[in-house]
Amino acid sequence: MGSRRIVAGVHVLLAALHIYWATGATWPAPDERSLSRAVLGVELSFAPQVVLPLAALHLLLAFAVFRSDRSALCRAVVAGLAAGLATRAALGLVWIFTDSAFYWLNLLVYTPACIALCVADVRLLRVRWLKAAVVAGPVAAVTVLTLIAYVYQPAEQAHPAASADSRYVETPLARFHYLQRGTGSPVVLLAPGASPASAWDAELATLAHDHTVYAVDLPGQGETRLHDERFAFDLDGMTNAIGQFLDALRLESVVLGGNSWSGGWGLAYAQQHPDRVSKLVLLAPSGLDVSDVWSWEILKQPLIGEALAKLTANRSMVEAAVRSLFVHQNLVTPQLIDSMWVPGTYRDNVRSMYALERRLDWSVTEKALPSTRQPTLVLWGDRDTVLPVAQAARFGELLPNATVRVLPGCGHALTVDCADRVTPLLSAFVR
Repeated sequence: MGSRRIVAGVHVLLAALHIYWATGATWPAPDERSLSRAVLGVELSFAPQVVLPLAALHLLLAFAVFRSDRSALCRAVVAGLAAGLATRAALGLVWIFTDSAFYWLNLLVYTPACIALCVADVRLLRVRWLKAAVVAGPVAAVTVLTLIAYVYQPAEQAHPAASADSRYVETPLARFHYLQRGTGSPVVLLAPGASPASAWDAELATLAHDHTVYAVDLPGQGETRLHDERFAFDLDGMTNAIGQFLDALRLESVVLGGNSWSGGWGLAYAQQHPDRVSKLVLLAPSGLDVSDVWSWEILKQPLIGEALAKLTANRSMVEAAVRSLFVHQNLVTPQLIDSMWVPGTYRDNVRSMYALERRLDWSVTEKALPSTRQPTLVLWGDRDTVLPVAQAARFGELLPNATVRVLPGCGHALTVDCADRVTPLLSAFVR
């Protein structure tokens, strides 16, 4: 009876804490974002509609624990609770050996508490095999996940044949792959995040009438291969890569463009080196200090991020992800899917997925937006499923020389999904 009361009391206290957070309070953190990072390791909402149902769940669990000696249904709930706690405890033990965003809380509070509560819940169960199963099953699952995350490597697919526009340039950092076409003043287009430089094919063809256009794969993208095994996939690393590429081709001042992550990288480079960027083209760019959609936020979790990045490096998963970026599904061809999938199997490109999600600090770029003086074209699709179209207005407010256009019926992959509308806008702006 004593252990039931203690465990039930813990859930009542947790319910009370969630109700407290529902009032808008964020103790023990200074704000909601810091609270989410400290408690969960990712950025999720602590709004009343989120935390009040969780408070109700804890009260339900408290009741089930307290009545577990009299009700088979309550014992089933306790068994599920024990399995969940065993899973969290096993994950916590693995996270002790990783660079977790909430390392000390996990080490000193969460993992010991989960182990203690799991033991207490298991003791309330009457069936011996069930006691073993609710612990052994989750531990086995976490063990498999750990092997996937840190041992398994997806099979690298064969490199595609180089296109007629493909070029390579060696630097101390990497062997950069890029596409080059045309003559005239230089325009550099950064491959969209997790996409190859060929995503800019339509824009490359049109801009090449008046400019020398380079579409480049940065480290972790497309066919570029790192030489430096210690390369840090963060904002400084990516902007340094842009600089090395420009230096290698002796490009002193360029029009710089990017889509999604690469828009943020280009923005950061322009802020750091305003003398080398005459104009900016930002297509649904990163760069605001806001949370990502959950499917990207989850990559920030150690072990889980590594495992997901590897498990999703298969063609069917890539096709599903690509289709979610497009409004015009007829443009999602087998050739397009292969162009995304094949480089997505390379070791460094897989690693970049979770490493970039964890390390890109967009607070730096957002703070510098009011002092970003280059003329900037910002384009956004109104049906973007990755970065909400509302962010376009925020860029327009903060960038002093921005032209913002929202394109109806377009998704996140603007360079392909709406190339017919993006290309003339790009061409006119660059000219």
